[in-house]
Amino acid sequence: MVFETDGCDFFDVINTRKTIRKYTNEIPPLEAIKKIADAGRLAPCATNTQNWEFIAVYDNTTKEKMAQAVNDKYDELKEKLNNEEDKNKVNGYKYYSMFFSKAPVVFAVVEKKRVSTLLSILEKNGMTKEQLSKYDNRSSILSMGAAIENMSLCAHALGLGTCWMCAPLIAADEFRKILGLSDDDKVVTLLTVGYPDGADSNAQKSKKSLDEVFRLIV
Repeated sequence: MVFETDGCDFFDVINTRKTIRKYTNEIPPLEAIKKIADAGRLAPCATNTQNWEFIAVYDNTTKEKMAQAVNDKYDELKEKLNNEEDKNKVNGYKYYSMFFSKAPVVFAVVEKKRVSTLLSILEKNGMTKEQLSKYDNRSSILSMGAAIENMSLCAHALGLGTCWMCAPLIAADEFRKILGLSDDDKVVTLLTVGYPDGADSNAQKSKKSLDEVFRLIV
C-alpha cells in the first residue's frame, strides 16, 4: 500500500501515469478510495455547481449486474447488424468493455442535472432546441472530465492504476437502476481502480510530441 505522497513530484505523476486494465487481487483500502474521490471533488467546474457524485463500487455482485447489463446491450446491438464481420468487431468492442467487473473497485462518476443560466434565458425567449444547441458549450461534461483526470492522477500518486471507461455506458440506463440513481442522473464514465498487475505494467503508449500539438501566437 502506498499512501505517503509527501515529496511526490507533480510532473512525475503526470509524466508516468498510464492506463491500467489488469489488477492484482489486493483490495485498495477505503482511505485511498476516499482520497481519490476527494481529488474529484476539488476539480474545477462550471459556475461552481459541483453537480457530481462519485460512487465507489466494491461489491462484486453489483459489478456483475453492471457487467451483465453491458453484455446484454451489446448482444441486442448485434441483432441489428447484417454481417458477421461487423458482429465480430462489436464482439471485440464488448470484450474490452467488460473488464471493469474484474477490477477491485469501480467508480461510477455521475453527472447530476444542472440548468444552464444562459440556455434557460434563451429558451424562455423562444429559441428552439436546434437553435439552443449552437450555444451549448457542454461545460458540465467538461467539469466531469476535469474531476476524472484529478481522480486518475491522484490514484497514480497513491500507487494505484486506473482506466477511464466510456464503452460500458451502452448500459447507462441500466446502471442508473442498479446504482439507485434518479432519472435525471447520468453516469458519464466508469473508472476502474486497483493495484497494477505486473503483466499490465508495460511502458506507456507513445504520445505526440509537443511540437505536433502546440502552436504559439505572439
